[in-house]
Amino acid sequence: MIACSHWNPSRPGIRPHTRRACPKRRCAGGLLLTTLLWLGLGTPPAGAHPHAWIDLDILLEANPQDEVIAIVQTWILDPTYSRYLHDDAMQQFTGSTPEERLAELGREIVDNLAEYHWYTEVYADERRIGAEPDGAPPEVTLEDRQLHLRFRLVLTEAVPVQSQTLRYAIYDPTYFVEVLHAPQAPPRLTLNQGLCRVDIRKPRPDPTIVAKALALDFNQTGSADLGRHFAEQITVHCD
Repeated sequence: MIACSHWNPSRPGIRPHTRRACPKRRCAGGLLLTTLLWLGLGTPPAGAHPHAWIDLDILLEANPQDEVIAIVQTWILDPTYSRYLHDDAMQQFTGSTPEERLAELGREIVDNLAEYHWYTEVYADERRIGAEPDGAPPEVTLEDRQLHLRFRLVLTEAVPVQSQTLRYAIYDPTYFVEVLHAPQAPPRLTLNQGLCRVDIRKPRPDPTIVAKALALDFNQTGSADLGRHFAEQITVHCD
């Protein structure tokens, strides 16, 4: 039976706590949160966060009134991360086809991320607003050796971007996983009237924060806000 890490729910972020045997169906989906990334690779790296990487492809969805109502996210996992999530899903889930097993993986990943607000913070002007999955099954595909996880977060209130400033950030709080927008896929937003500019402010963490991240061992937990210092900040300006 494959062992899976058991994360401590009192500690935020993506960190392993202890290793235990896990029942079928529960291990693969929990991997995104419990970081079963290095099984079969021998000794994990000695230190330095992050240990896995996700590229983002973001579509900001507007309604006919030109209000942003949802964020459609595609997470592109690095090849090593993808390999172990994929292989474990094939072993642990009971779907009759690889596609069905990946679908189960996607559902468990999205369910497990609920406690962490799907790594997503959204603001209208200076007011934080909520975002939740739309209830549709997330999609997981394997493309060029990388897993692509696609899901849609619906904002708890529509944001009229021609009169309010929309901001968001997507990051792992403990910085075990680095999450950045893919350079070839900048965030997209199309309105019926007017034009929008989407600015990405790259993180410039203080050197002491960088040193703290570099000093963390694989089995250590970063502070609950460590990832914020390494997060891209996206601002939407519309005419």
